[in-house]
Amino acid sequence: MLKKLFIVGILLALFSLPALAQDVELGETTEEPEIAAEDLDVEEPGPFSWLGDIVRDVQIFFTFDPIKKSELQLKKASRQLIRVRNTVKEDPDDTRLQARLEKIDGKYQGLIEKINARVENFKAENAEAPELENFLDKYTDHQLKHQEILRKLGEQVPEEVFEVINNNRERHLEKFGEVMNRLQNKEEFKERLKSGLEDVGESIGQRINRMEIIEELEEAVPVVKEKINELKQESQELFQELKTKRQEIRAED
Repeated sequence: MLKKLFIVGILLALFSLPALAQDVELGETTEEPEIAAEDLDVEEPGPFSWLGDIVRDVQIFFTFDPIKKSELQLKKASRQLIRVRNTVKEDPDDTRLQARLEKIDGKYQGLIEKINARVENFKAENAEAPELENFLDKYTDHQLKHQEILRKLGEQVPEEVFEVINNNRERHLEKFGEVMNRLQNKEEFKERLKSGLEDVGESIGQRINRMEIIEELEEAVPVVKEKINELKQESQELFQELKTKRQEIRAED
């Protein structure tokens, strides 16, 4: 009897696999996992991560290739955001939270500004370099993921801390839009924004978040408004699909 039940269980599991695979392929799951450290090509900070930070700072200092140096600093900026999230998770009501977040955000913004300046200088002399294009793909994707992390953090903290996070997020978004506008032509910009929306490997929830961030970018940065409006017109069905899914999810809630 037990042997029969075991066999039936295996058969049920095997028949379920195609259905599960289809859900992943279509990106139809509404579950919204948070952006993981590995999604940003970094490791989750641990109790002794400060030792790793020292090693990585030395590596950045002795890296002279501008794109490789920018990649290392982008990883460092991502780790700063992961630390912000961990700080909020530990105690969202900590009276020192606002000061701690402002300190971490200052480090984050300093890194992003260095990356922006260096990449703009590199593009001025190497506009067609393939390593620049590869970096901009990653940079666009990670900056949008950074925005998603900051949006989620704002939902978990007291109102006065929310104001700090939200103001910082808006400032980061504006600078990102302005720099990316200078670094890319219209078609490149649109394609990089659209790629995350079309990624069926992401959950529907994450794709909806990305759409909303793109719409925020459209409103926050006048110089990219026309480009994003064209993207929405060209990808009208995609945007409508995501908006319909958003309505369905909210109706279920």
